Amino acid sequence: MAFCRQCGAQIPDGTSFCPSCGAGTDNNQNTYGHYNNNPSHTQYTNYGTVPNDVEDNKLISILCYFGILFLIPYLTKPESQFVKFHSNQGLVLFLFSMVAGIASNIPFLGWIIGLVCGIFALVCFIMGIVYVCNGETKELPIIGQIQILK
Repeated sequence: MAFCRQCGAQIPDGTSFCPSCGAGTDNNQNTYGHYNNNPSHTQYTNYGTVPNDVEDNKLISILCYFGILFLIPYLTKPESQFVKFHSNQGLVLFLFSMVAGIASNIPFLGWIIGLVCGIFALVCFIMGIVYVCNGETKELPIIGQIQILK
């Protein structure tokens, strides 16, 4: 575990900012704020400009993973990089779930695909909420690399 240079709190491995004060970490970062050794971090990893971004927006960011409700945090907190990251993840998960629902209407093969995709979507839903509660900006597996919202 690392410690925050700004407030001294412990920072869990794999996080790009301090969960207490929201200050960005600089472990393994290049000049653009991206992590060199961890491909699971995206362009949203530079949190040093807005203090307490994470702590102030954790609760509303949970809505990002409840289907179309991702719009509420995205539209009410447009300045928050933490909200933008999780809104994008929630939108991608929502679209994936919609496609899986449409595919499940196809007899036999579609039912199997729909079941597998539905279970995967449920796992991603739970992972996304856990990431928000932990103040992390980790991408969802497989579908998390897709970036729709900028």
